[in-house]
Amino acid sequence: MEIPSVLGLLKIYSVEFVVDYFDRSRDFYINKMGFQETRRSTPAWEDRFKAKALYFSANDIKIMVSAPLSHHSYTAQYLKILCPGIRTVTFLVKNLDHTIDYLKNHHATFIHQVIEIESSHSRHRFITIATPIGFLEFTFLEIEGDEEDIPMFDPIVSNGGETVVYRKIDHMTINARTIFPIYHFLEHILDFKKFWSVSFHTPDYQTGKKGTGLSSQVMYDPASEIKFASNEPLYPHFNDSQIQIFVEKNHGAGIQHLALSVDHLIDTIENMRSRGVEFLTTPNEYYDLLPDRLARQNVSNIKEDIGDLKEQGILVDGKDGDYLLQIFLKDASVLYQEENAGPFFYEIIQRCGHPGFGEGNFRALFEAIELQGSSQ
Repeated sequence: MEIPSVLGLLKIYSVEFVVDYFDRSRDFYINKMGFQETRRSTPAWEDRFKAKALYFSANDIKIMVSAPLSHHSYTAQYLKILCPGIRTVTFLVKNLDHTIDYLKNHHATFIHQVIEIESSHSRHRFITIATPIGFLEFTFLEIEGDEEDIPMFDPIVSNGGETVVYRKIDHMTINARTIFPIYHFLEHILDFKKFWSVSFHTPDYQTGKKGTGLSSQVMYDPASEIKFASNEPLYPHFNDSQIQIFVEKNHGAGIQHLALSVDHLIDTIENMRSRGVEFLTTPNEYYDLLPDRLARQNVSNIKEDIGDLKEQGILVDGKDGDYLLQIFLKDASVLYQEENAGPFFYEIIQRCGHPGFGEGNFRALFEAIELQGSSQ
């Protein structure tokens, strides 16, 4: 029997991505990623928040990109401290009053009182709390009326986009110097449960000793299936870890990547590559070792051709007949060849019955990012 969310969480409604180059981001989401531009901030919203914003959508995914219009706006203050990245994750809830009562009883730190905005089609009520994840904030939103309507945002008539079909946000991954306060925050404030964990070091090929490493723990809400993975560096090479390097580049802890799910990953990646999207390189050795690894994990029913997966650089993992396919974009600083663009990136994932986070792929991602960094 499914356990209901004590917070009344339904899903991730949207994420807000704060940027400094608005037009560049618009080009990325429409022309590279294939999202559809759906909503634009009204003058009233822009005057209130001293920023401008666009919503990019694909099925159940909403990415709000915002940029400052004033040096005193919240977006400008964010960019003075951190690189462009996700500032707010908004959760849709059943009943905001119930959610607030639970948050109060569990000592959540509120940033503002309940805000209510409405249009002729909907009413939005929301409240925001601080998190131990740098300057990341969590907003809880209740909608009365049309869920597709967003007050203070004008609809945009489709002019292309949505040529790549993403289904939903599969998970988000957080990088921090220590994850202890993060997973305890998720457990105590949001009532998330432990889903998966792993700890490993990559090999140091020059010395034969252990190289850099990470420890990761995934927390989730069983009712809504919202998942957050949290990574921290491991001793003895803590400061050389890719996780610590992310924190340094980002100027603080934050969301490292966001995973988008698709139904047909090979077709999706071919489409994205044709649009100029760049992905992390997977070593050829990964595919040489793949058949034996999958045999040990009792996965023998992969429908995709291994040669096609190798050609596209797609990773595979699974257990007992179920598997997943995934690939990772290069981070923004590499895509734009600009350090201040930040270390955030996207993951694209196709699940074929396997719900987890395969250790083999996790390690492969970690090594691929380190390889990318050493080649710059």
